[in-house]
Amino acid sequence: MIPVFFHKWQGIGNDFVILDLISHPLPPDFDLPAAALALCERRRGVGADGLLSLEPATGGADLQMRMWNPDGSEDTMCGNGLRCVAALAWVKQHVQNPRFAVQTRAGNRQIEVLGPHSIRAAMGEPLFEPSQAPIDLPQRGDAIDIEIRVGEATLRATTLSTGSTHTVIFLKNPLSEADFQTLSPLLENHPLFPQRTSVIWAVAEGAERFKIRIWERGVGETLACGTGACAVAVAAQVSGRSEQNVAVESRGGVLKVEWTRGEEIFLTGPAHPVFEGVWNL
Repeated sequence: MIPVFFHKWQGIGNDFVILDLISHPLPPDFDLPAAALALCERRRGVGADGLLSLEPATGGADLQMRMWNPDGSEDTMCGNGLRCVAALAWVKQHVQNPRFAVQTRAGNRQIEVLGPHSIRAAMGEPLFEPSQAPIDLPQRGDAIDIEIRVGEATLRATTLSTGSTHTVIFLKNPLSEADFQTLSPLLENHPLFPQRTSVIWAVAEGAERFKIRIWERGVGETLACGTGACAVAVAAQVSGRSEQNVAVESRGGVLKVEWTRGEEIFLTGPAHPVFEGVWNL
């Protein structure tokens, strides 16, 4: 059996198991997707929305982060996970400057440590091209405010990538529990999305605040999603629903999102340790 040292962290209720592979390296052939399946299991494992690794960088950054969903699939990016990994790296003194870069599959991300539990992260520019989102559209053009048929419902939605694929649906009123549980997985696995999509249901509370409910691909419902909050802020702005800076409230808490067209998105929010331990795999 291999002892696996882990840290449990959370960002507004989005919780992660983090493997600090700088302090505790694992064998090169260690099966991280299988570890994600075991560790993220809430009844037989540690329990988490995802498995994250903190590793030495290979692409011009100070550190590297990788992410696996509870179903074992590797994802490109996670905003709340990025803040948690950055905060752990700062606490463990893997970096000495409060401004540093983290390598992800979506590109290098600049980090600023604002306080003991507050992180501001540059999330890159949003991607609207169908091939980058990705979404298989029958016609040319982006996926802003398009109609998608899901079951018996026709939804108006915007699909984009903010490091991970998100489909945002703006509603006048919150979705019913039955519709959320039925429509979300249908949309996640819709044939339009070759890599599936996370689904964000959003209700405006003025031009500077949105309340959301989240269905993450490969996970299901989560209390929070950083890249999802970014997607809501961007989709709201390109559809004329908001200004540059917005607060996005999920069931786990509030994140601040800043975006100016043609520039990077910035995400600010908390990251907190929960516990640490050793798992024998």
